[in-house]
Amino acid sequence: MKHEMISPNKDYPFKLFSFTSRNPDRLISTHWHESAELLYCLKGNLEVRFPQVTYLLEPGDTLFINSNIIHSSRSPLPNEVFVMQFPLKFLQEMTQNQYNDQFLFNLIPLKEKDEQLQTLLNQIFKDYQVNDLATNLLVKSRTLAVLSLLTEKYSIPLATKKTIKSLKHLERLKQVNEYVQINYNQSLKLEQVAEVFNYDPAYFSRFFKKYMGIPFSEYVNTVRLEKAYYQLRDTDMTVLDIAMANGFFSVKSFYNVFKKNYSLSPQQYRQKYFK
Repeated sequence: MKHEMISPNKDYPFKLFSFTSRNPDRLISTHWHESAELLYCLKGNLEVRFPQVTYLLEPGDTLFINSNIIHSSRSPLPNEVFVMQFPLKFLQEMTQNQYNDQFLFNLIPLKEKDEQLQTLLNQIFKDYQVNDLATNLLVKSRTLAVLSLLTEKYSIPLATKKTIKSLKHLERLKQVNEYVQINYNQSLKLEQVAEVFNYDPAYFSRFFKKYMGIPFSEYVNTVRLEKAYYQLRDTDMTVLDIAMANGFFSVKSFYNVFKKNYSLSPQQYRQKYFK
């Protein structure tokens, strides 16, 4: 779980990009960012997890992730996804300071697709990499059209920021995250981390599960697994060395966590996708 800083594209006050995942079950660990995010699934599937609900995006599906909402994702099938990320300041300027103060957006995958929204997103996806002024202006105008459509059809009232339960806890969660990111390759027992942050272990366990949506031990393994994934992909390190370098302390524990998340052993996954 990490706080992400998002920088806009050159020539735009927001960030546009697409990503593809060719490896099934590729995990993006739990994180949040102040920028809001719109996901548009073009091919395959993308599973997006929030603490209380999970959505499976199929081709043509859209999902809006509001500012500072904790989430993670994985790719059950090879996919292509178009992403629009809007800095909070930009959204507030475009909505007369009403977004995140008076309303949020509630755009989730539906059986009936919004053809008007799909048309706009397809046009933006087609044009956003063209580097000329006229096209840039079109992308900006269509992006504003997307925001207009979201405001008209998919906004929900926000009586108080307290309704976003995780907001007031993000700073403490960020501190816990930074501690885990630094010490992931060490022994990280729940009781030890609770003591570092002056929590009763039982309370810390409930607090973390409530606002992160997963137990603390599972989160630690997610961080370790993400580090190990890149070493499995980018280096010739043995599976034993990768396990030891990332805090698993035995090949068996690394094997069990990896297979639970990827349905293959580390060696099988490396042979199938990285050779």
